[in-house]
Amino acid sequence: MYHVVGYHRPDSLSDALRLLAPVGRVAVAGGVHLHHDGGADPAELVDLQSAGLDTVVIEAESASLGATVRLQALVDDQRLPDVIREAARSEQPSTLRSLATLGGAIATASDDSLLLAALLVHDAVVGLASERHGERRVMLGDLLVEGRRPGELIVDVVVQTSGTGAIARTGRTPRDTPIVGVVGRRMRDHHGGSTKLAVCGVGVRPALVEPGDVATVQPIDDHRASGSYRSHLAEVLTGRVLEALS
Repeated sequence: MYHVVGYHRPDSLSDALRLLAPVGRVAVAGGVHLHHDGGADPAELVDLQSAGLDTVVIEAESASLGATVRLQALVDDQRLPDVIREAARSEQPSTLRSLATLGGAIATASDDSLLLAALLVHDAVVGLASERHGERRVMLGDLLVEGRRPGELIVDVVVQTSGTGAIARTGRTPRDTPIVGVVGRRMRDHHGGSTKLAVCGVGVRPALVEPGDVATVQPIDDHRASGSYRSHLAEVLTGRVLEALS
């Protein structure tokens, strides 16, 4: 939560990076996760809506998604893998998907984010930039563990779009964020192919997991479900995903 004391709206990425360099400035796009709290530290907002980070570029077997692409745009884009579109639909209620952005979902990194799980199995690589450190690219899984450097901005995400996917999830209601969710992607080749799985709702962040390791997951208890129930769900849902991909 922030006590907002200033506002900037850059019209280019370079201007955005310059404005984000000083301590105490916060990047926003959709503003879904922004709250006002008079007792919080003061912050100046850098609004990215006009910085040109809302493009979607589709290649033969990959897609480059700008950081400020709205979640609803992902849902509506039929060129993207179905599991990414479905996961984006589950990330926010319909009233917020037209505001919430891909970069915001990654920056927030909710432990129950089905979208992050879907990006992980599609080999997501995140583009980052800052005035101090320049540009770099990092696998999404590494970024979720290591975090961003001070002043660093999420610029885009490149995902691989080949293969087939499947999702299985359990929530309190069909539209609720999942208690546990599993996303899988199957890539076929002349050697038979390979499968990637990612699980959300069983740790501090969504993560890739080997099919044989799901039974060893030991999630903690919380107000939504016990750890043992989450572990059971992870096994059951993994089985459903693997069956769907077989």
